[in-house]
Amino acid sequence: MPSNLLSATGFTPDSVAVSSADGSYTWAGLESRARRFAACLAAEGLSAGDRWALLARNRIEWTPMILGNLRAGTRYVPCNWHLNVDEVAYQLADSACHLLVVDAADEEVGREAAAVAGVTRIIVLDTTFEAWLDAQADVEPPEGPAGSVRNYTSGTTGRPKGVQRSDQTGDARSILTGFSANWGRFYEFPEHGTHLVASPMYHALPTAFHNAALGLGQSIHYLGRFDPEEFLTTVERLQATTAAIVPTHVVRLAKEVETLEGRHDLSSLVSVVHGGAPCPRWAKEVLLDWWGPVVYEMFGSSEGTGPLRVTPREWKDRPGTVGLPAPHLRVAAFDDAGTRLADGTTGNLYFQRDDGQPEYIGAPDKTAANRLPGGWFTVGDIGWVDGDGYVFLSDRKIDMIISGGVNIYPAEIEAALIAHQAVSDCAVFGIPDDEWGEQVKAAVQFEAGASATDEDLIAWCREKLAGFKCPRSIDVHGELPREATGKLKKRYLRDIYWEGRERAI
Repeated sequence: MPSNLLSATGFTPDSVAVSSADGSYTWAGLESRARRFAACLAAEGLSAGDRWALLARNRIEWTPMILGNLRAGTRYVPCNWHLNVDEVAYQLADSACHLLVVDAADEEVGREAAAVAGVTRIIVLDTTFEAWLDAQADVEPPEGPAGSVRNYTSGTTGRPKGVQRSDQTGDARSILTGFSANWGRFYEFPEHGTHLVASPMYHALPTAFHNAALGLGQSIHYLGRFDPEEFLTTVERLQATTAAIVPTHVVRLAKEVETLEGRHDLSSLVSVVHGGAPCPRWAKEVLLDWWGPVVYEMFGSSEGTGPLRVTPREWKDRPGTVGLPAPHLRVAAFDDAGTRLADGTTGNLYFQRDDGQPEYIGAPDKTAANRLPGGWFTVGDIGWVDGDGYVFLSDRKIDMIISGGVNIYPAEIEAALIAHQAVSDCAVFGIPDDEWGEQVKAAVQFEAGASATDEDLIAWCREKLAGFKCPRSIDVHGELPREATGKLKKRYLRDIYWEGRERAI
């Protein structure tokens, strides 16, 4: 008999392991599909360390493909389905992918990108995938090191780069029941229950908690496009215990608290983790008051700047903190000359891992530029560490505005703007100013059917912030260039104003 990766398979092989509105797999069925997927990769000529790409919306096939990739020892490249042909082609070529698995919704982009990148083998989930899988026997995959993910950075300052970390090693079972399960335990995930996947799996955050939940024996349920009412209804219907959400979800839920509070039984929730981007304090306070002490915060990145964790009680005691680092991680602030700063002093946040520094694949200059002696590395965040080791963020260095020699942090202004009932999304950045160097510019996206004047929004900010922090002008957009995970690509908004000029940062 072939072995299983997950303990739940031995106890309840015929119960539901993975589900969505479109179907489900049992634990035994999930393990079988994972083994056959590993065999498919081997049949395509992929061996340990070889790359393949996945371009697909959230669907139940993600889970057996992730497990099969672990079994095969390969590295999968999750592609953001919001990207265009050129951007997908870049990732396929840069990672030297041998194979692309794509869904029907993204098939046209995937095929065009594959042609540009020279990838000739394409499997379509909605048409050719099942026959491809069924052609392989359900047998024990060869033993070897586990596969991993080749995440790409979000590309907020240019072309994204593939990241490889030294913690992504071990055999498949130890990765799931050790490394991944410990991630879940760090955020107080229970050993059993149901985990909701509410964010796109091309991003590291939902994938990490998907794997953590599986490693702890939780079943997985995939949601479609996030809707507050559907999310809460699903929690009640499935008696969900855990979920991972992003700040845009927190804001949407908080703005609808008056109509949604008390309509659903949320008592099954144990740990709902948010992360991926800065979260407005007011919105998190609403959720904590509404849901109780189940809202945890995760800070980290593909490069390995986490996990940091803040529990509900810790956040109440230290509002605004992103928490304490895991035992294998240390965090400190340094100045631009590389000198470590005293506790409570704002500077460039650097991280030090027991397992070493990450590497940007094919970008030695970028790798070196983000390092300091002693194993420290940075991803460009600004903040400080208090005397007890709790980390606080100010903003990203690339996003900081310097106006008249004063540092202005856009995240603080964005938190004020997004609280306005007419604003569904916003971005704040610096644009050229001949007198002050930079001035504060805001871009907003309105809620459907809502609007506000520049004067209204600037006055709103002045009620909450010092005058020098408030936007001088506001642009209105139909939609801001934000990933579904919450990351905003400000360069698409900011760089238009800086063409032919050089920023000080």
